[in-house]
Amino acid sequence: MRNWKIWTAFLAVFLAGALSGVAGTGLFLRLHFAPPEDREAFRAQMADRLSATLSHELDLTAEAAKAVRVEVIATLDRLEEVHAELRPRAEAIINDGIKRVKSHLTETQQAELDELIKRNRERPFSIFRLPPPPPPPPFP
Repeated sequence: MRNWKIWTAFLAVFLAGALSGVAGTGLFLRLHFAPPEDREAFRAQMADRLSATLSHELDLTAEAAKAVRVEVIATLDRLEEVHAELRPRAEAIINDGIKRVKSHLTETQQAELDELIKRNRERPFSIFRLPPPPPPPPFP
């Protein structure tokens, strides 16, 4: 008679642990790998991190560290220019692909696709839908 109580308690503890593990992992990934909300603050953080890493690893003098920081910021500015140049082209490719997909759908399916796109652009990551993997480290 007591045997079923032990198995029920064991199953309940196992399910509670699995549920909290899945929810915790999803929440961690959502918060840790979410795209930055403020691009300028993210760029400043990236410049600080890269400069600090180079200064620490290469044991730079204060003067050399300042010069390296200037170069890091200039490099990030150039990368931002490239992103600004390519972003409209990438969006045009995506929009063209959506139009081509829509040409194979019925009116109802097209409306559902529009709703799906709208939902994914508003909230790209949920607790059970993981974000893309993080970028590789800046230095191999």
